[in-house]
Amino acid sequence: MKFDSCDAAQPTGISGRVFTDRGTGVRVKPEDFMTIISRSKESLVVETAEGFFTKIYKYATAYKGFVFFTESLNRLQFTAHTEIIQAQSISSDI
Repeated sequence: MKFDSCDAAQPTGISGRVFTDRGTGVRVKPEDFMTIISRSKESLVVETAEGFFTKIYKYATAYKGFVFFTESLNRLQFTAHTEIIQAQSISSDI
């Protein structure tokens, strides 16, 4: 994993893009999102599935003061220790 932006080096090495339209958040790849989730014993994930013909799964979680967000065509699989909240939608406008 590496940081995609030239703003500043990230010690965690997570690839992402910061958005600040309604708070501080970072868009990451699904595999990086899963790495973030694995760092906490009891994670909370907000999930939604959007789209008519093609489902796009969207996920958000908070970690160390940031909101991390990802999208995937495949539903992500989490451990039993991850609490999932189903949402109607997740705003991810960047």
